[in-house]
Amino acid sequence: MKSIKNTMSVLCGILLILLPKVYGQTPTAPPNVIVILTDDQGWGDFSFTGNEHLSTPHFDQMASESAVLNRFYVSPVCAPTRASVLTGRYHLRTGVSFVTRGRENMRSEEVTIAEAFKSAGYTTGCFGKWHNGAHYPENPQGQGFDTFLGFTSGHWSNYFDTSLEYNGEMIPTKGYITDVLTDSTLAFIDRNKEKPFFAFVPLNAPHTPYQVGDEYYDLYKDIDFGYGEKQNKKIATIYGMCKNIDDNVGRIRQYLKENDMEENTILVFLTDNGPQGERYNGPWRGGKTSIHEGGSLVPCTLQWKGKIKPQQKGALTAHIDLMPTLLGLAGVEKPSEVAFDGIDLSAYLLEDKTPRSRKLYTHMTGFEITAERGAVREGEYRYTTEYGKTGLYNLMVDPSETKDLQEQFPEKAKEMKEAFEAWYADVTSAGFADLRIPMGYKESPRVVLAVHESSGEGDLKFKANENGWAHDWFLVSGDASIQWPIEIVKPSTFNLSLKYAGKAVKGDMIEVAFGDQIIKKKIKKDFKPIALPTPDRVMREQEAKEQTWGTLDLGAITLPADKIKTCTLKIHKKGAGVLEVKEIVSRRMDSL
Repeated sequence: MKSIKNTMSVLCGILLILLPKVYGQTPTAPPNVIVILTDDQGWGDFSFTGNEHLSTPHFDQMASESAVLNRFYVSPVCAPTRASVLTGRYHLRTGVSFVTRGRENMRSEEVTIAEAFKSAGYTTGCFGKWHNGAHYPENPQGQGFDTFLGFTSGHWSNYFDTSLEYNGEMIPTKGYITDVLTDSTLAFIDRNKEKPFFAFVPLNAPHTPYQVGDEYYDLYKDIDFGYGEKQNKKIATIYGMCKNIDDNVGRIRQYLKENDMEENTILVFLTDNGPQGERYNGPWRGGKTSIHEGGSLVPCTLQWKGKIKPQQKGALTAHIDLMPTLLGLAGVEKPSEVAFDGIDLSAYLLEDKTPRSRKLYTHMTGFEITAERGAVREGEYRYTTEYGKTGLYNLMVDPSETKDLQEQFPEKAKEMKEAFEAWYADVTSAGFADLRIPMGYKESPRVVLAVHESSGEGDLKFKANENGWAHDWFLVSGDASIQWPIEIVKPSTFNLSLKYAGKAVKGDMIEVAFGDQIIKKKIKKDFKPIALPTPDRVMREQEAKEQTWGTLDLGAITLPADKIKTCTLKIHKKGAGVLEVKEIVSRRMDSL
């Protein structure tokens, strides 16, 4: 239950602030914690890891002053990694299985690292891509963050002068998105530097779209990476985005230095999965979505001046270790109700006490949750299973996983196969809930019913991708019906509006039904959309572009709690044109 998450009392938080103690150190102020997580930046996207084309001096310098976890693993895609970073648990335990259409949503009952730090008196902020639930209580505000600037979906459509969500409302921003998020992070740190804070900075670059300023793109545009003109252009953009990330990492580190905060701030850097698309990734096999080493092996550094000794660390570690480790380093009590899958690496980082040997598990799936794709990492071995084809590899002598050793070591393969099957049964035992969009929380008066979270019937299709990725919309050519799974959590009155566009759609009839309550409206004027600038270096192929939208005021409706499970939008086509439907925006008024 959500209430269980607040079992640590305010008194405990005060005591932790006044009397912190970290492995025998003299009492001092509790350390601040900053976690930087980048998106689709692979192991090879750093000069530190041998990339001859890309210079990342700020990361390289940070690594030289940090503990570098050389065998650190995440999940092969975005949302699962984020769930594990936030909870210290394998993503399948948290309800997260995939990256879109509700499969990315983490159960609100999970206790997050933000909630644990908040219970200990920390101020918490999140700046960037959330991707573990768009609606309260699964969004950042519902999961322990006092401040949020960014977006909650799996990707964003424009990285320049875009609108972002700030604590539930959309606001315009100016500049390149990574710079904007870093600016907001630094402003948050500046506001809270006299008290302990936890800042989670999940930057969305270098994830697509392929957008970066000329000053960064020009550094790499003339390099032949050996993949053909189109892929070379993509790589040049990605490396420009990585260079921009590096500069912003430098800005954060410089702020800490100039404000004498390095010795009382734990700074963590990691990425969320392997690289998307072909480019340098060391000797490792695979990239994003792969169950092999290249899909989940990423850099991870932990800097704490004067406390954590700079050194290369070789134990098997993972995203699930970050929450228990950071709580341990900060002297914050671990939530007693949480069964961590990860381990506290504090003694490993502070005292060089090698952690116990163990198995680490990888899982990759799509909309249907199955055990068809996964892997086990133990010691020097990686066991893989993919659509019935299995493999056993020794990474110490065969880092590219080219020689299958199952015939040579059948017992080892059998043991790891059985371990994976037992693990999968365990982490999926709680099952998975279908998407449900809550409406009526006072903490979240604005709720968007976006069509990528709906199901549609009739003469309609998604604009850009048949799967309906975030920010896509429906093209409606004839009579159609769109349904959202909703939950009215408290009797409430909502104002509703429809975001639409289209030429020759005047006269189309719109019918919105919540149970037996129905609103009927006629579209009285066409809305010719204007395409917004799309500064892609290589134009996107299956992601929607941004455009302007018209607004049809649907009026107010009063709904009871619990009884209504579906919002249905029916379109009765009268006009000759194609109606474009983006979303229904609801805003809660005073409760009954």
